[in-house]
Amino acid sequence: MTPPRAGRTGAVALVVALLLAGCSGGEGDAPGAGVDRAPQHAAAADEAAAVEAPSADETERLVIQTGSVSVTADDAPAVASEIARWVVAQGGRVDSRSETAATADETAWASLVVRVPAQRVTPLTDRLAELGTVTGIDLTSQDVTGTAQDLDARIHALEISVDRMESLMQDAGSTKDLLTAESALSDRQAELESLQAQRDRLADQVALSTLEISVAGPGALPATAERGTFATGLATGWDALVSTVAWLLVALGVLLPWLALLAAGTLVVVGLRRRARRRAAPSPAQTPAA
Repeated sequence: MTPPRAGRTGAVALVVALLLAGCSGGEGDAPGAGVDRAPQHAAAADEAAAVEAPSADETERLVIQTGSVSVTADDAPAVASEIARWVVAQGGRVDSRSETAATADETAWASLVVRVPAQRVTPLTDRLAELGTVTGIDLTSQDVTGTAQDLDARIHALEISVDRMESLMQDAGSTKDLLTAESALSDRQAELESLQAQRDRLADQVALSTLEISVAGPGALPATAERGTFATGLATGWDALVSTVAWLLVALGVLLPWLALLAAGTLVVVGLRRRARRRAAPSPAQTPAA
């Protein structure tokens, strides 16, 4: 029984081998088989590239944040000092600061212009709410990603141009060519430095947000009565004299047109009365001739 089984096993193995060979040959010889597989591989490559390459939406956005915040507090100067310390501790800086103490006419207030890291803007507003009462807040954001990309491209192009100009200067065959290359190089370097300065300012504005903070006190100080002195009495009397003279001058200005009209009428009446008297007086008697 063993030999027949070995024969059948060998026959089966031979048939399987022939079938596998036929399938391989059919796929390799079939027209368009390789062409059909090529688009599949290309599509797979495109999908992989799409997954690996960042899209435009995934590009890091550059945003400039600016704004203003109004706060009321019991002690405005103290709150301003605390804000300045907090900003510096967060890696920011205070660009300007002004304070006014409370008087009988004005409330105490403080004003600061601070620069804080962009990611610390929200914590700053939260800190202001802890120090006082936030009465107003206005924050704006400006996306400058396109501007930054444009500056980067222009800077890169100018750097290449500067390198080319330096090469031309080294290969200049005459003094005229050298001077021309130096002039062109100077212009390109000046433009490059200007663009680099613009890019640096843009990066600074993105990295550090600008906030104007106003802190107002609760109100003006109550008026206190002051004891009178000779100096205060003299000042009061002088103010009264000046006020009286000013009032008299105003009254004179009002009455002057009427006084002029009254004077003119008086002159007319007096003249008419004199003329009437002259007409009413008797003429002297004529003496008879001898």
